[in-house]
Amino acid sequence: MLKKIMIAGFLEPDERYENYAMAMEKLGAEPFVSLDIADYDKADGLILPGSRQDMNPKLWGAEDECSNDINDDLDAVQWALMEKAAADGKPVLGICRGMQFINVFFGGTLIQDLPDAEAHKAAPKGEPENCHKLFTVEETALYELYPVTTEVNTRHHQGVGCIGDKLKVSALWMEGMMPVMEAIEHKELPIIGVQWHPERMYLYGDEQQQADGEKLLKYWLERI
Repeated sequence: MLKKIMIAGFLEPDERYENYAMAMEKLGAEPFVSLDIADYDKADGLILPGSRQDMNPKLWGAEDECSNDINDDLDAVQWALMEKAAADGKPVLGICRGMQFINVFFGGTLIQDLPDAEAHKAAPKGEPENCHKLFTVEETALYELYPVTTEVNTRHHQGVGCIGDKLKVSALWMEGMMPVMEAIEHKELPIIGVQWHPERMYLYGDEQQQADGEKLLKYWLERI
């Protein structure tokens, strides 16, 4: 039986989540995009995708300083889905904004604009994807999947501040004014978040990026 994967995002003209669905289908899963709480029970796993819409800083007790296009409806539905997934032990994969959401859900905070944000933002349209080095942390799933140093794509301006309860850092960017947490894992639940986009690496990267993207996505699917 195919594993059914709920991609928890809005269906809008500029946020169709096609890459997430294509990657899941290519790996033999059955994805569907929905923000209907009623669809949660149909899913074997939950993906919190990236988005141009930042989280509302009030969720970690901060004032908005420079967030992009806050969407309280998106925050509310994803929060309810995370509550269900955490209670049920259902596997969750957070990608980009999704990783940040996982951290805040478990009591962590975000940096609203990274000091080295330019090194992490998406490349201008039509140019090659922006990438940077990644350092994996020992005794984590990411360390088992990747070498100590590898390279990932990047397209974000915010990042994890204080890490949430029962989460651990599994990868870092270390080449700027301050380290940036690039991956987190829950210590007990099958929940993992990455700041990069493995689905894009898997579908569109060079040979090494495709292999790395596939490793992470397959690792998560195997936990379902």
